[in-house]
This record gives sequence, C-alpha cells and structure tokens, in this order.
Amino acid sequence: MKKIAIIAASLLAFVSCVKETYDYVPKDKKPNLRNGDTVYFVNHQDKSLVDTFVIQISTIYDVVDKIHYFEATAWRYQNKNKSFFYGLSTSYGTSCVASSQQWDYMHYSHTTTSEIDIRNTKFPVVVYAANNNSDGTVPNTIYYSIKKGIVRYDYSDTNYYERKL
Repeated sequence: MKKIAIIAASLLAFVSCVKETYDYVPKDKKPNLRNGDTVYFVNHQDKSLVDTFVIQISTIYDVVDKIHYFEATAWRYQNKNKSFFYGLSTSYGTSCVASSQQWDYMHYSHTTTSEIDIRNTKFPVVVYAANNNSDGTVPNTIYYSIKKGIVRYDYSDTNYYERKL
C-alpha cells in the first residue's frame, strides 16, 4: 500500500510539473491595427474613388496537444461600400493565408518579400496572387505589410487601390 501511495504521489508531482505553454504571435509580426479601425484605399487613377474597410480582429489558439497552444489571429477587412471582404490570418508568427469571399490567394514563400512604394514611402510586403483567374470583381493581387496590413490591391485591368496613410 505504501508503494502505491509513493507511486501515486510521484505521478501526481510529474503531472503537476507539466504546464500548458502558449506561443503567441510576436507583436512585431502583427499589423498596427485595432478591432474597429477604419482604413481607406484610394484608386490610383480617380482619387475620388475610395474603398472603406472596417477591421475585425479575432484570435484563437490552435491546440497541438493538450498542453501546447499556438495563437492564430485573423484580420478581416470588411468593405463598407461593397459586399466583399479580405481576410488575412497570422499564425506562428507569419502571415499565412489571404482570401476574399470568392477567391483564395497564395504567396510563393513565407520568407519572400518585395518592396512597394506608396506615395514615396517604401514598404516591405508579401505579395499574394489569386489562385484562379479573377473575373475582375475582386483583385488579382494583394500586397501585405506586416506593420500596416494590406497596403495595396491590384485588379486585372491594371486598376489598383493604395492605402491612404
């Protein structure tokens, strides 16, 4: 009986030493946006054409096993003028998924970045291209900056919108 008590106490001590761990997306890998922020994008040809988006942020924790949790944050850009949205998910410290209501976007590598110039300010960006040919109602390409979020999106007809900074 004494042996069983010692074994049970040892197992209890071992189990109590196993702690849950949380891996958060580092702050420097998240856009400087808050839930409810409004962002504006201006058409490069007709400066009076503005797309207005409201940011909706949600965070979940992916569970690998019963003790390891990984933060995953979704940044949804809901367009106020039209019925579509863009979604970007950040997980494990890298931006990994971009989508709209009708299309999914892919980028070539988590580490490949380009640079884009928006009104004389250069941004390192990850470039997302539509998986399938867009019908012109949604962009073909989305440019995502870690600190600013989406900074530009291009349509197939060479028309594009840049974020009003």
